[in-house]
Amino acid sequence: MPKILGNWKVVLLSFLGATTFWFFSALGKDYNYRIEYPIEFVYNKDSLVAIKPLPEYVDIDVSGGGWDLFRDSFWFGSDPIVIELDNPAAIRYLTRPTILPIVSDQLNEFRINFLFTDTLYIDIDRKVSRKIDLRVDSLQISMDQDYRMISSISLNPDTALIYGPSSFIDTLGKEYSVYLDAEDIDKNFYRFVKLGLPDGWDIYSTPPTVNVKFEVDRFDQLEMATVVELQNFPEDSSVYVTDPNITVRFVVQQELKEEYFSEDFKVVVDYNLVNENDSIAPAIVIYHPENIIEVETIPDSLSITYGK
Repeated sequence: MPKILGNWKVVLLSFLGATTFWFFSALGKDYNYRIEYPIEFVYNKDSLVAIKPLPEYVDIDVSGGGWDLFRDSFWFGSDPIVIELDNPAAIRYLTRPTILPIVSDQLNEFRINFLFTDTLYIDIDRKVSRKIDLRVDSLQISMDQDYRMISSISLNPDTALIYGPSSFIDTLGKEYSVYLDAEDIDKNFYRFVKLGLPDGWDIYSTPPTVNVKFEVDRFDQLEMATVVELQNFPEDSSVYVTDPNITVRFVVQQELKEEYFSEDFKVVVDYNLVNENDSIAPAIVIYHPENIIEVETIPDSLSITYGK
């Protein structure tokens, strides 16, 4: 057994030696190779911003020594090709005639046989800023169905300096709507809120958040039965409302809720507003208590009867 094991060691060492000799011998020869070589764009990133990711590689066919190709194929210690952009906001692409001299100059240890990359597309814009008024669209606020705002919306500060590429900043109007990421609000709102600017493109604001405040309260829906009053109907009662009874539905803040009576409301039906096609007239609330909102009648119109 020891003799067999020793023979295997000799075979293995011989194989490793031959492989190593072949490997180093092969690396000493010249080869053609197609490679995706890393590139890096250099520009003033303080005043410019890339709208889309910039290309990261160029696809080239090169000839060179095996050692150099092996090293650069696996990017062992190799530096990317540097492409300096003097006025990137004014250009949108670089073509092969522009790219090839840059590649050849920086990869001078190789012979460049062919550049497969035809075009490098660039989308870089100027970084600008604008001071914009902030607002919250009350119609977009998600309130609990039984709650409503009872105060105006306060923003502190009510302006912000927004930074980003000019192509984005130019789309902004005079006001920017701050989105409240909250649903079914049922208590007073006091929160620092982000402006909700788009991600990416190096878009940000100063300050990054604003303090949004408003008060809410519970509202109850109530109903009150009453009788409509007639206006401009013939005095001989030849025309009358088929059923003058009606219900007034309204909403009132819970803290302001009180006892209501039918005489607190006045609902009229005007003969001049009767639709001749269907003998229907709208029920109109003339007055109601000041502290109620969302007033409606049920039904919202009444049938008219014509006597013989």
